[in-house]
Parts: sequence; C-alpha cells; structure tokens
Amino acid sequence: MSVPEPLRHKGRLEVHIKAQALAAHTALILKNPKVFDPEVDVELINRIRNCAYDIYAKAWAANKINAEGNTINRAMRYQLQEEAILTCDAMHAYIGIAKAVFHLKKRKMAYWSRMILETRALLQAWKESDVKRYGQP
Repeated sequence: MSVPEPLRHKGRLEVHIKAQALAAHTALILKNPKVFDPEVDVELINRIRNCAYDIYAKAWAANKINAEGNTINRAMRYQLQEEAILTCDAMHAYIGIAKAVFHLKKRKMAYWSRMILETRALLQAWKESDVKRYGQP
C-alpha cells in the first residue's frame, strides 16, 4: 500500500535527488536549439546550465564533508551549502532573462522555476538543520 504524497516523509537525500533532477531537466531543455537558439545568446544558455550543474555538485560535495567534531569541515560544508543556495538565486535570475530573450512559454517557466525554488528550499532546510545539529560555523 502506498502512502499519500502529503503524508510521505522526506528522505535525507531528497535535496540531492531534487538538485540532480533540476540539473538533468535543465540540460535536457537547453539542448533544444529551436527554443534556446545558441545564435541568440549562447552565454546565457551556458550560465543557466552551469548554475544547474553547480547546484548539484556543491550540494553533493557538502554532503561528503563530515562536520562532526571538526570546525574547519563544518565551515566548508556550510559554505558549500550557502553557495548552492545562492546559485539557485542566480539561476532563477538567469531564467527570468531567458524568458524574455527566448520568448519562453509561461507554463514551461513556471515548472522550471518551481523546481529551482523546491531545490533551494530543501538546501535551506538542510543548512538550518546542520546549524541546529552542529552549531553556527
């Protein structure tokens, strides 16, 4: 028997699953030259792609750092979490520009934006959980 979605418990790796899904979705939609024409603005396309990849990579790297008992490791983990959160904000700004430049549909933008916001919220909750668990770095 399955559990209804609102009653499901979020797993510890949920943030990484969402970040990976965001990176994969971004790579998939950016490769469509009919929507994201490289001749219009290849730099914007690359920035969006790099943001998505960096969010996942920084979250994954932060997760690999053991923060228990070592303040230097804790500070490094916290910094990577912060960078991933700020990269979500940058990516959100870039897709806002892309909406105007590439004339993206509102529905596509809403889904993509929601993915970024969900990932950001999970990263923020994870960071706050670490602060409660280990203290402020």
